[in-house]
Amino acid sequence: MNATNSHILVIDDNEDILFMIEAMLNISGYKVSTRENVDNIETVVKELAPNLILMDMLLSGADGREVCAQLKANATLSHIPIIMLSAHPHAKAECLAAGADYFLSKPFDMDDLLKMVALH
Repeated sequence: MNATNSHILVIDDNEDILFMIEAMLNISGYKVSTRENVDNIETVVKELAPNLILMDMLLSGADGREVCAQLKANATLSHIPIIMLSAHPHAKAECLAAGADYFLSKPFDMDDLLKMVALH
């Protein structure tokens, strides 16, 4: 993914993690939008038209796996790659089964995140 024209949507209910990821992606040249919740997520994704979505598996009041499946079931949004993030045991298989394209286990090294983003 070319940073100069790539837009990434980051969804995480932890403000510190959201801030850290946003800062690192911005420094790397990506355009970044953030959300702490998944309210009206389909509308948000349609309006923002991101090239990639980074989303936590467990969000306050929502299950990222269900949101991922919802986005992947929408024909106009299903092409957008989704990288799911989680520290939960067995999360990788569950996230991939929900339709996530990729998975990164928390805690993660920022270099690993940046490499994964660059590939997609």
